[in-house]
This record gives sequence, C-alpha cells and structure tokens, in this order.
Amino acid sequence: MSGSRSKARRAAQAAKQAARSTESSFVLKCYVESFNNAAGRPDVRIREKSTKRLVRILTDNQSFRSFPPLSNLLRDCLEHGGGLIEPRSHDEHIAISALILVQSKQEITVSLEGFSVSVRITTAAVASPPTSVWAFIEEYRIDEGNAGLRLRQKTTGRKIEMYGKNEKHLLTFLSSPRFTGGATQMPNLYQKDGFDDYVLVSGGTATDSYDVLLFNDSDELTYLLGPTPDTAYRDAFRSLLEESAPEAHARTAQTHFERGRYREAVLSARLAVETACGGRGTDVKRRLDDAPADVRAAGSALYEKRNVAVHEGATRVERPDSLQAIGAMHLVLAHLA
Repeated sequence: MSGSRSKARRAAQAAKQAARSTESSFVLKCYVESFNNAAGRPDVRIREKSTKRLVRILTDNQSFRSFPPLSNLLRDCLEHGGGLIEPRSHDEHIAISALILVQSKQEITVSLEGFSVSVRITTAAVASPPTSVWAFIEEYRIDEGNAGLRLRQKTTGRKIEMYGKNEKHLLTFLSSPRFTGGATQMPNLYQKDGFDDYVLVSGGTATDSYDVLLFNDSDELTYLLGPTPDTAYRDAFRSLLEESAPEAHARTAQTHFERGRYREAVLSARLAVETACGGRGTDVKRRLDDAPADVRAAGSALYEKRNVAVHEGATRVERPDSLQAIGAMHLVLAHLA
C-alpha cells in the first residue's frame, strides 16, 4: 500500500514538472552543492530541492559572464550549511526567480536576465553576513577647475569608502558613465533618492557607522553599475523571523565580540543604540535626556568607546573595552524598550 502511495507521489511530482512549460518564469527552491571543477579546484553549483536537478544560468550579456556577487552569495550559503546545502529540508532554501529556458530530468537552464535570488533561513546566527548597499555617485569641486568623484549610500547619504584594486581603478570606474555617454541613460546614478540606477557595492566592512561605511579591500569586494540581475544580494540572508535594525546591529556586535573583532563590536553596539533612538548621535542624546543616571552614563560611555574605535590608530580597542560597550548597549536598549 505504501508503495502505491509512493508511486502516486512520484507521478504527481512528474506531472508538476511537466506542467512547467519552457520559456516560463518560475520560482525554484534550491540548495548549494560543493564540487571540484574541471581544473580540479573547489567550486559551487546550484541544484533544485526535491528533484536534485542541476540549475544552469545563461546570459547573452558579455559583461555578466563573471558575476562575483552571486558567487560570493553561494559561498556564504555553503558556509551557513543547514537547509541551504540539504536537498530535503524545506525550512531553509535558496529561492531563485528566473525565466526557464530549457529543462530536462537532469537539469534546468534559466536566464540571468530577470534573475533574482533570496535566501530563507530559520536562524539569524550567520557568522559573516554579506554587506551590500546601493550607492550614488557624487560629483564635487576640489578646487578651481578640478572636480572629484565619490560614492554615497542611497537615501542615507553615508560616505562609502573603499579602493578595490587601487584608487585609480575606482576613479576610472566612477568616471566611465560620463566618458561612455551612459550617464544620459542613467540619470538616477547621480541622485540620492530612487533606485532606478545605482552602484551596487558588496563586501566585508571594517567600519559601519551612521556617517561612513568602510569596505575591506579583499577578494569579496565588488562594485557594479546597476540595475543588475543580482539586486537581492543585499541582505540576502533573511531570517524567517525578521529582526529590527537595533536587534540586527546588537546581534552583529555580539558576533564580532565572540570572534575577537573588538573594534567592530564597539561600532555595531553604538549603531544598535543609534538606530533604536532614531538615527544620529543627537537623537541618542535627546532620547536619553530624561533617562536614569546609569542609563545616561552608559550612553556617554558607549559614545566615547565608539570615538576611540573610529579613530583607532594611536589608540586601540581591547576585549574589556568591547565588553563594556556591549554591556552599555544592552542597558540602553532595555531602557528604550
């Protein structure tokens, strides 16, 4: 009897697969798999859950032949493990929305054009979640007859600092829309509000504060002109129970502390308090004006620790400093709650 039910389930599954017509858009629940490529090097690939079919991504756009953010995302999924690497788990998965071009019993081929991806996880304990932001190019005057270019985050206006390969490479990249004429087709690239056009910056961060976001110069760092087919890379790890901004920063502070990144822990702790109070340092001061003396003292101490962390060089943030900052953060957040 159980064999008959199993056959019926397989038949129903086969019918569903057949119902997916070629040249149709579909959401695939997938997992990531590690393997050795033709060169014998470790690599990653995507398979559909339940069927284990290989998912291939094709594009006619030569500029997208190599797409580092997607590769970085898949490696983050591999590091996370759990349902993101298991065929049978349905609680966690990589959701891919794409145009299906061709499919068979062994594989599915989808188009990179119109491709988007998000990740669903049941725990927020991700050691190194990807940090990606949409930015705009700001043109400013250095002196008489000379202009400069820099990146700022969309909406917030935070300065984004990074060099990538080198400073000249970044400036060439930021200048390219004007030189190629692409700027006329992407006017929103130079505007603070709106996400029609942007620079997508992804990678690990050394500083994440209310006024500046400093990216590490590493292989994970990428900066691309948008729109791109990978806009979902930003905050791709989505907990099934969504966190508030203060909760997310508080969790990040604790993660940094546990992994010995004391300076980053202090910065995240202060950011948790700032977002809970409404934004900037003045908002924190206003919200804590009528607070008990110990809460006000904790807010002031955290602010001082943050200043030391931002200007680290002549000074250094050690484990006790980080521990005090996290303790102050919890005290202030408890009061605000």
